[in-house]
This record gives sequence, C-alpha cells and structure tokens, in this order.
Amino acid sequence: MTKIKAERLNFYYGAKLALADISVEVEERQITALIGSSGCGKSTFLRCLNRMNDTIPGTRAEGRVLLDGQDIYAPGTDVVELRRRVGMVFQRPNPFPQSVYNNVAFGPRVLGLYKGRALGGIVEESLRGVGLWDEVKNDPKQDAQALSLGQQQRLCIARVIAVKPEVILMDEPCSALDPIATLQVEELMRELKEQYTIVIVTHNMQQAARVSDYTAFFMVDKHWSGIMVEYGPTSQVFTTPQDQRTEDYITGRFG
Repeated sequence: MTKIKAERLNFYYGAKLALADISVEVEERQITALIGSSGCGKSTFLRCLNRMNDTIPGTRAEGRVLLDGQDIYAPGTDVVELRRRVGMVFQRPNPFPQSVYNNVAFGPRVLGLYKGRALGGIVEESLRGVGLWDEVKNDPKQDAQALSLGQQQRLCIARVIAVKPEVILMDEPCSALDPIATLQVEELMRELKEQYTIVIVTHNMQQAARVSDYTAFFMVDKHWSGIMVEYGPTSQVFTTPQDQRTEDYITGRFG
C-alpha cells in the first residue's frame, strides 16, 4: 500500500530548480533508500516529505506530495501535525543539551500527548524501541550529550518515535558512526519498519542493499537539477537496473 506519493514535484531554491519532475510512490512499512552522488537532490526531496524546506527563505514547491492521499502542500495544512506524523532523523546526532529522559519526553510534553506517570511509560517504551533502555535505565537523568555517538543517534530516533509518527525520514543517519554503531542502527531500521514507513538517504551502496526494500536513484540533468533516474525493488535496481546510468553509478563508473 502506498503511504507517500509524489506527483510531478518540482522544487526551487529561489530561481534555481533543485528537483525536476519527481514522481514516486513510497510503500507503507517498507524501507526506501535514496541514492546518488552529492548535490543530486536526495536530501532536498527527503525534506519535501515533511516540509522541512519551508524553513529556508525563498524556497517553493510545485506539484503534489500526498500522505495517505492528502496533499501536504495544500492550503491550510497543519505543518506541526505533519511533522509529528512524518518525523526526521538527521545526519549527525543532535540530542538536546538535557537529560536522556527529557530528550525523549520533549515531544510528548510539547504536544500534550502524555502527562505524569504515562509520560515515564512512553519514555521507557521509546528507549526500549531503539534498544537503548538497558544501557541508560540506571540513570535516565544523565546528560544525553555524554552518550556515545551511536547511542546519541538511537536516542534521536527514540525522540522521534515518542510522538507516534507514521513515517521516519533519515538523512544519512550513519555517516558519523563507526561500523559497529552503523550495524546497530541498520538492525534497528529493520525492526522499526514493522511499525513505520522509513525513507533513508545514504551514500553507502552496501547499506542501501542491506537494509532497503526499494531504492530510488537520483542524479543531475544537464541543467544541474535533481532528477530521479530509476525506482524499484532494491534487488532489481542493484542486480538488473533498467537504466545504464543506474548501473554505471552502482558499479562505480561515476559518482
């Protein structure tokens, strides 16, 4: 079942066309990887899915992005609610300079989702959901920024799932992590897809092949605008790509 659908999406930074005519369907409770060389629009497209680009002056979108059939760019869209439903994990772990507990509790508190003892329950549930509870349960009031980078990234994922999203966007979530922490986050993604739709930007071809169910390959056209060359099941894109440019990128001939 389709969770997100982009229809002829164009995106501009001022007069610069950054994404050109992107159409794709993201399947529910699957992991979709966005691959391609730097500057081809992967992260821009990712941020279009929860309107994070709205925070950049002079940007605009054309076309439609549908979440459960509803256009998220339609007038009157509640962007705060959209970002609760479509959460985001960034390239570098960005825990708040607060305790582990308060990092996870932040979203539910602000949105008024949980109070009192129920809030403690959702913090524990979220930390268990990312495999972090056993590592911090003896001192959940400890400084979140004192955790290792891998633990910080899992904490940031816990912070996202604490507000019960439907989609999790991940922008190169393992690029700052060591191999062991990377494998932990990859295993976590496989577990999370049982409940959430996940879209991940990655430069790591092996990672895309390991964790994703679908892959979209982006590159730039002659005008240096981001285009989507190919999209399909990861097994097909990596073994029998339909476009020569995809094969050239995956095999390292360019990019």
